[in-house]
Amino acid sequence: MKIVDFLRDMFGDKAEVSISQHMPELATKFAIESFATQMAINMVAGIISKCEFRTFIAGLPVRKDDYYTWNIQPNVNQNANQFWQEVVSKLLYSNECLIIDINDQKIIADNYTHDEEKLIYPDTFSNVTRGSISLGKTFHNNEVIFLRLNNQDIRLLMSGMMAQYNELLGMAVGKYRRAGGRKGIMNLNKAPSGNGDELKKTKDFVNEQMRTYFESENAVVSIPRGMDYNEIAGEGSKKSTSEVQDISNLTKEAIARVAQAFRIPPALLQGDIADTDKLLDQCLTFCVEPICRLIETEINRKCYSKEQFLSDNYLKIDTTCVKHVDIFSIAVQADKLISDGIYSADEIREKVGDCALNTWWSKQHLRTKNYEPLTNTPTAGGDTG
Repeated sequence: MKIVDFLRDMFGDKAEVSISQHMPELATKFAIESFATQMAINMVAGIISKCEFRTFIAGLPVRKDDYYTWNIQPNVNQNANQFWQEVVSKLLYSNECLIIDINDQKIIADNYTHDEEKLIYPDTFSNVTRGSISLGKTFHNNEVIFLRLNNQDIRLLMSGMMAQYNELLGMAVGKYRRAGGRKGIMNLNKAPSGNGDELKKTKDFVNEQMRTYFESENAVVSIPRGMDYNEIAGEGSKKSTSEVQDISNLTKEAIARVAQAFRIPPALLQGDIADTDKLLDQCLTFCVEPICRLIETEINRKCYSKEQFLSDNYLKIDTTCVKHVDIFSIAVQADKLISDGIYSADEIREKVGDCALNTWWSKQHLRTKNYEPLTNTPTAGGDTG
């Protein structure tokens, strides 16, 4: 985003603007956008950080160096949970994320320059930095893991839409302030003279002393001679929940739009507890799994050769371990999965978070006689045809 566009978004197209007047409105705008955006990013990042990055060799799951790297320690300064939270946060907030490999350690770049994209040759990344350290090297695309979420930055597009909600919210806040405000009429018993000092004293009294009187919880004010102040009865007592409800509804609407931008069910982001399982399933299907698929595909094409992948050596992100499992509530389903041979006892135990028994019988896949294939063996008294 260019600095000119950023400033125009902040201050509009006016030739001159008072920063002191604009800052409260700007702070409110950034607070709403930042609050809703960070809620969404933290939710998605937290979910993906709980996923298991499973590694396979010849189609069989194994736990070797790659498994340890992606699930335990990508680098010496971060564990896997911190690493993936940062990756997903950068991906959702900036629309892309660059991971470089230095001495078998995965490092997330803070800043970099994506040089001109090429057609049949790898793109290059220069000016790569992490914190205050500049790596001083140009990396080619086939040497890094480069994640890009969308062709267009959804967050920047969302920011333009959120401007309308900010304007409405500002109007709702103003309405709330006016509804609970105190109003009165100041009468001057004599016409003000042309004396500048007298006019200044009158303005100072109204702007300073009366303001302090209104803003204080308990206060007394001395009315100068020649002035009479009469408060309009009832204005301060006309407080209604409608103004607060307007602000609450607009805030919910803003959060809902952010949730839709990140493909999160709005009710889930807003904290509704009804149908949580269904909402989480939708979040996994439409939000989390596409991001996991993006990460999974990029790792497979950069960390495994074509020959290795076609020989069933690959990485797969398992999202089934995200949801909490109550073993008593799934007892019937677990029995069904074992009885028809889909899972072994050890595999079921791992799914619910228990340790595998690693015995000869717990590794077996069993099927009940109900699933035996049909044969031509005649039954007693039957016709063989």
